[in-house]
Amino acid sequence: MGSTVVGRDAQRRTTRKARRTPAWTTAHAHRLAWRAGFGATPKELEALRRAGKHAAVAQFVDGDQRGTRAVLRGPAPSVAGKPLDPGNEFDHDVLWWLDRMVRTSHPLQERMTLFWHDHFATADLPASLMLAQNETLRRHALGSFDALLRAVFLDPAMQIHLSVAGSVKEDPNENFARELFELYTLGAGNGYTETDIREAARALTGWVLVKSGGQVTGVRFDPRRHDSGTKTIFGQTGTWGWEDVLRLTLARKGVAEFIVGKLWDEFVGTPLATKTRRSLVKQFQASGRSIRTLMRAILRAPQLYADLPRPDLVKSPVVLIAGLLRTNGWRIDRRDWAALMTVMGQRPFRPPSVAGWDGGPAWCSTAAFRARFVLPVQVLDPKRGLAPVVAGTVDPGLTPAAHLSLAKRALGEPFTTSATDKRLRVLAARIMARPAKDDAARRRNAETAQRALRTLLIAGPDYQLL
Repeated sequence: MGSTVVGRDAQRRTTRKARRTPAWTTAHAHRLAWRAGFGATPKELEALRRAGKHAAVAQFVDGDQRGTRAVLRGPAPSVAGKPLDPGNEFDHDVLWWLDRMVRTSHPLQERMTLFWHDHFATADLPASLMLAQNETLRRHALGSFDALLRAVFLDPAMQIHLSVAGSVKEDPNENFARELFELYTLGAGNGYTETDIREAARALTGWVLVKSGGQVTGVRFDPRRHDSGTKTIFGQTGTWGWEDVLRLTLARKGVAEFIVGKLWDEFVGTPLATKTRRSLVKQFQASGRSIRTLMRAILRAPQLYADLPRPDLVKSPVVLIAGLLRTNGWRIDRRDWAALMTVMGQRPFRPPSVAGWDGGPAWCSTAAFRARFVLPVQVLDPKRGLAPVVAGTVDPGLTPAAHLSLAKRALGEPFTTSATDKRLRVLAARIMARPAKDDAARRRNAETAQRALRTLLIAGPDYQLL
């Protein structure tokens, strides 16, 4: 009798727990795959669904190869049948990075590299320096924010871009000090003064470039060029140097709040409630400002999975194209992708300003959005397309629903709302209902329906959101 009661109590507890725990569906896995990476193939999506929320999030945060370098899967990229040469050939640096997004076993690491590239925006420098900075951002993408900030400061590309190298005690340059506070750690006007900027600039003097064969190979500190006098930063006085500037900055309580807010806006997008902000800041601080710990918490947040049928974040051009290629298992074999991203408004290694890309609604400008309608041309082109409609292969007897299913299978099963599906089925029905005198004409109608559906699946509003 007693064991029966215990068993019933356990069953009730299990039932109550199941009721409290929301189901983890394919729609949840789809949201995670696009927010934390660049989408997933249908097979990968099903694996994420079966894994459950916590295991799926862990897969993105920790990667498939825990503790080791991410693996690049599948055929290497090429252009005109030749390997990429990112250090010398135009567009090849962009294609090299796009390839990593498409083939990596650790998509969140690559997504975070893209985020930090925008956060610490650097541009218009030799490819060798930009590629080296890219590797630095990747190495620290999910590590300690403190270590990331230190590595960025010591990066030659950053030191050139914001005039750290060459800043001397007689004429300290304020560029890095200003952006350190305003863009990288605290936010505009939050907890610092113009005096703090000027004093920090003095403390950051003394760096020079190291060159070999006319090329920049690194930076070094020259104490003779450094202002070793007393400075007052954030109300604290001392003979501060560059490490002190970083230490004093990272000690400000506003740093964790600022980074939490930026990452939340990037990956969730909805207003960040005070209670949630406090919880995330507390976890971030307690972990020693571990980016990995913070991202695990953000990707588990229920707000990220709210309103699944109506996604509301606009895919950036890079995420859009990387996701199209990745979800279909397609490789980099042409320069067109770099040109398309540029026209859409986001060319990697070329952010428009020190503040990076505006993002969000800015991706939907008239000129930028027009390029998104050109994207299907690359995919459906009869000669070079990745998913062309081949003449004679479409069954003219397909129903509108079967037409839509065929189009989706050809494009990696993209997300569409039920309302979109209904409109696309109506379109297919109308095209198939066009007068046709013979079987050849009916086949042409079927092919036209397929091209129309595939075009709208890529260029339509649902595909622009994640």
